[in-house]
This record gives sequence, structure tokens and C-alpha cells, in this order.
Amino acid sequence: MLRGKTGGAVALGWIFVLVISLLGASAHAADDEAAGDPELPWLDNPWYKVHLNVRARIELADINGSRNSEAYTLRTRAGLEAKPYYGFSAMAELENTYSPASDQYFDGASNNDGKSVIADPENTELNRLWGQYETHSLFGAPVRVKAKAYRQRIVFDDARFIGNVIWRQNEQTFDAALGESDFGVDDLTAQYAYLWDIRRIWGDKGSSPSTQDFSSNSHLARLHYAGLEDHEFTVFAYLLDFRNDSPGNSSNSYGARAVGSFPLGSDDRLGFDYVASYAWQTEARKNPEHYDAHYLWLTGHLRIQEIGRFGVGYEMLGSDGGDQQFVTPLATAHKFNGFADAFLDNGGPRGLQDLFVTVQPALPWQLAARFSYHEYFRADGGGDLGREVDAVISRPIGRHLLALFKGAWFDGSSQGPEDRWRLVFELNFDY
Repeated sequence: MLRGKTGGAVALGWIFVLVISLLGASAHAADDEAAGDPELPWLDNPWYKVHLNVRARIELADINGSRNSEAYTLRTRAGLEAKPYYGFSAMAELENTYSPASDQYFDGASNNDGKSVIADPENTELNRLWGQYETHSLFGAPVRVKAKAYRQRIVFDDARFIGNVIWRQNEQTFDAALGESDFGVDDLTAQYAYLWDIRRIWGDKGSSPSTQDFSSNSHLARLHYAGLEDHEFTVFAYLLDFRNDSPGNSSNSYGARAVGSFPLGSDDRLGFDYVASYAWQTEARKNPEHYDAHYLWLTGHLRIQEIGRFGVGYEMLGSDGGDQQFVTPLATAHKFNGFADAFLDNGGPRGLQDLFVTVQPALPWQLAARFSYHEYFRADGGGDLGREVDAVISRPIGRHLLALFKGAWFDGSSQGPEDRWRLVFELNFDY
């Protein structure tokens, strides 16, 4: 456990978050966002906006065969965004992750002394630096066009394929050129991105092939249509080509996704929500494996206004005969297959099936909660891999602060990963 000046540093970090929150809690958003915050004009005005995010976290982890880890971390992001001027805007943001006791946990990139992994290394980096141009009129026609270049956050759909790994303290960002347009069609969004570098969550600590940044020659294409009431559709092609020591992650994925809801009564008190997604994947460029693998996601939730949401779901990350599984190297993987992070590798070469149920009760006092139960099986052969129970509870405090608790317990089978549990306590300030 932490003692002396180490514990004092952690306490000071938490006090810092609380003080900042109290200072900013009285601020109210202006009706017109572009006009800025009238009560804090030096932070948010028609010309620029200051971005500040501070996240204090205690994460405890225990993986069978390894010693307990205790990560006491404070993540700070500070940025300045220049608001649009004749369509042009820009942003720069720094990110720092600090731990007063980094020897209390294994960060996934440093030398492992037998502790359980908590992938939050100490790091300071340029998190975002981009320039953007956006217009809603192209050659006199009502066509929306947006172009953004250099280091940026890219999250497509539910982040199962392309995401920023928002759960970890060091965010994943992309050195990329991103173009977007509606081609003059209401409710249509077409996007294309070229990625030449992926800044992963280990920062400058990443030195092995599994943790270093990706040098990339990758292309992302996505077409999204939301013109049908209560239903949205997406098709995509993600062509990932990594030039450094990660050839097994080079892949071409082609897929489609549908999201929607149906009323089950005369009003909005009762309804059914669904998400369905399918993708097919094959190797790309220097990947030494020749394979075909499939991905499937199906979820349905019954929504009862006064009670909450109750759902069942199924995800399959397929395998080609146990030789190669469906890979998602740019995903926010923690969001899927349980919070214990037992399957960040998508189940290994034989793939993964995840059958789960979720409960999101309607709670008083602004509390939000989600409880999940998972049963895991191999995609190739169907062998039992284990089961998991997850819980996450959060509550806003004022306008800018969020308190969160998350817990996960994974019980592995003889064929599955090691048993493990994780507990997280967090305060998150965001302006």
C-alpha cells in the first residue's frame, strides 16, 4: 500500500480535481455554443476555447499467477482550440499521466516484475494537433465538406474497429488526414481517412511490437445514413497496413451495421432497441497468414422508461480453422468482452464467442449503472473459456465532475485465460 509522501501526492491530486470542479461548477453553457461561456469568457469565447480534463484514478488488479497491482494515476489534458474563422479552425492539446508510485503496478510496457498489468504508463506527449476547414456551401451548392489534418481523435460507430481507447489514461490518437461530406444529401455522412501513424496508449514507453506505435499506410472509408426515422445504417471498409513489426495486424475488413428502435406502445415509455453488425476480414500486405474470418454482433434491449433497459447480446470474433482470428488492432477493446480485459486479443487464434446479458436500471439521484454477465466460448470448436460479472456505477457532481466505480470478476475455465478481477475508483473533471 502507499505510505508517506506517496499517499500525500495522491491525496493532493484528488483535492486538485475537486477544487477545479468547484471553481467551474457554476458556469452555464450559452444558448449559442459559438458565443462561448459568458461567465468564464477567458476560457470560452467567440475566438477560442480552453480544454481541460483531469482524471484521478485508483485501479486495483489481480491476475492469477501474478502479484496484485495498485495503480494510483493522475491524467491531465490541457488544450487550446481556435474557433472557426471563415471555416478554418485549429487545436493543440498536451497530455500527461503521472503516478506517485509507478513501482506499485506493471504498466504493460516497462519491465515486468511479476505484477498484474494495468496499462497506464507515465507519459507526457502531444495528444492532439490539428487544423480543420469546414464549409456548408461548395461552389454555391448546399454541400457540407470538412477536412482535418494531423494528430486527431477518430472514433467510428461503437469503436469496435476504430476508436481512441478512451478508458486508458493515455489516449490513442491518429496522425491522419480525414475528409467528410454529405454530397448534398440530408442525413448522409461519407468519410475517408488516411492514417500514417497511430499514437498508441503506451506512448514513449512502447518498445516491443505489441506496445509500440503503428507506422501505417492505412485507409478508412465509411458511409453512414440516418434518414429513416429511428434507424441508421453504416457500411465500411477498413484497410489496415502496418509497416513496422506488427504484420499480423495488417488486415482488410468490410462490413455493415444497423442501429434502431421500435416503439412497443402508443408513447415512448416502452420500446425495443437493436444493434446488428457483420464484417468479413482477410489478410493485407505483409501479413504472413492467409485467412478469412467473420465478425458478428447482435444485441437487443427492452426499454421501460420507469424501470430501465434489459438486454441480451452475442458477439463473435471468428477464426479461420484456428490459424488466425479476426483482429481489431485500432479498437477500444476494453469496451467489449468484459471489463476484466481477459480477451484483449479477441480470443487468440481460435477466436471468441461472447454471450451476455445486461441490466441498466433507472436509478434516482442522477445515478447511472450497468450490470453485465458474460459467458465465453471459442469461435473455433466452441470450447468453454469462462464467465464474467461486471458492474459500473457513475454520478455527475455539478456540471464538470463525474465520479465512477467499476468492478469486474472473471472466472476462467481450464481452456481460458487466468482468473482475474479489477476494481476502479475514479474522479473525472472535464471542461
